[in-house]
Amino acid sequence: MYGSGYHRDGPNGSKAVSLLLRLSTLILALVSAVMMATVDGCTVDGATYGYRDYGAFVYLVWSNIAAAVLEAVAIYLQLRNAGDDDDDRSNQLPGVVLVVVDVLAQALLYSSTGAAYGAKVSIDCVPSGEQVGRSKLLSLGASVSVGLAAVVKDVALPFSVWPSSSSD
Repeated sequence: MYGSGYHRDGPNGSKAVSLLLRLSTLILALVSAVMMATVDGCTVDGATYGYRDYGAFVYLVWSNIAAAVLEAVAIYLQLRNAGDDDDDRSNQLPGVVLVVVDVLAQALLYSSTGAAYGAKVSIDCVPSGEQVGRSKLLSLGASVSVGLAAVVKDVALPFSVWPSSSSD
C-alpha cells in the first residue's frame, strides 16, 4: 500500500521522524518565502531593483508558500494515521493523497530552488544579496527535508517515540 511504512508490530520511529521532517519543511519553506519577499529594493543609478524583478525569485516565494500549505496537509494526513496498514479499501485514499502531496511538494521545492540558484542577477547589492542567499539556502534545506520525510515514512526505524495505546 502507498505510504505503508508505519508498522504496528515492534518499535518504529519512522512516524515521529517523518513528522519532524515535515514540520521542518513547513517552517523552512515559510521562512524562505518571507525572507525573499521582504528583500529591500536596491537602488542603482536611480533604478530600484527588488525580488519582483526576477521571475525565479517570485516563483521561489509562491512555490514555497504552496509547499508549506501542502506540508500542512501532509501533517494532517499523517496525524490522522493515513499511512497505517489496514485492509479496508476506504482507508487507501488518504494514503494515496499523502503520496501525491509529497510528490507535489518535492516538485515545487526542488524546481523553485533550482530556478533561484540559476537566476542571473546583474545588480549586486550586498545586503539584499546576502538575504537572497539565505532565502535560497533555507529553500534548499526545505527541499532536502521534504525528500527525507517522504523516504523515512517507509523505513522501519528501531525505536519508538510515538504514543501507543494502552491496549497494546
